[in-house]
Amino acid sequence: MNTGVPWLSALTGIGVIGALLALIGAAWAWREARRTRYLIVRRAAERRARRWFWLALGLALGTGALNAFARSGFHLPFEIPPPGWPGPASPSPTPFLEVLPSPSPTPLEEIPPTPTSRPTPSPSPTSPPSPLPSPTLPYPPTLLTPLPSAVPAPPNARFTDLALTDACDERGRPLRIPVPPPTVFPTGTTRICGRFRVENMPVGAPWTVAWYREGALEDSSTLLWDGRPGQPGYIYNTRPDGFPPGRWEVRLYIEDRLQIRLAFEVR
Repeated sequence: MNTGVPWLSALTGIGVIGALLALIGAAWAWREARRTRYLIVRRAAERRARRWFWLALGLALGTGALNAFARSGFHLPFEIPPPGWPGPASPSPTPFLEVLPSPSPTPLEEIPPTPTSRPTPSPSPTSPPSPLPSPTLPYPPTLLTPLPSAVPAPPNARFTDLALTDACDERGRPLRIPVPPPTVFPTGTTRICGRFRVENMPVGAPWTVAWYREGALEDSSTLLWDGRPGQPGYIYNTRPDGFPPGRWEVRLYIEDRLQIRLAFEVR
């Protein structure tokens, strides 16, 4: 048994009845305009007759358009049971619309290092990412030094999708980034640069890039963001004598919030 409300039939019936009532009202007002004795009353009755007539015409046109849409295959609402009507049996009551809570801004999940011949422990998938570096890697000292002209970064500011390459121009910008980006660089590489995505980063907010080798901090710098909205960010490191071989890791921070960990190897 269909327990829903047939919206098309209901709206059509309402439109037809409303149009008939409006026509009756128009006819009654027009009759009054022809039979009353006073001119002012006749004029008022004529205005009412016109209003009732236009209302009847609008209801008739609207009802006709609704049915034309239905016959043309235009999607109309399905039959929806009103409150208190029995509906089809279901295992458990389900809300019509489930509103999920918006997650609070947290630092991005750390990118695990690329597996090599020397396995390294990785955090549990269920454990939340920590904004601080692991105890084996020292905190960049430049990050702990306050910059007087820095502006605060909003909680939704973030860096993502860092990709490295050794094909860099003189300004430290990537000339090309292979797909997938390399994670192993040959010994003697003198330049490594990278590009990353930036979201909601205001001009003047502090950010830090730190380079580690074999768990020791090799280099770090804290700068004030000067990029324009929608543009990517860049990092650059050069070693005239070549990068020493070993297992490296580069980390990006916004203020003291760790955003990206990317491991690579020089061998």
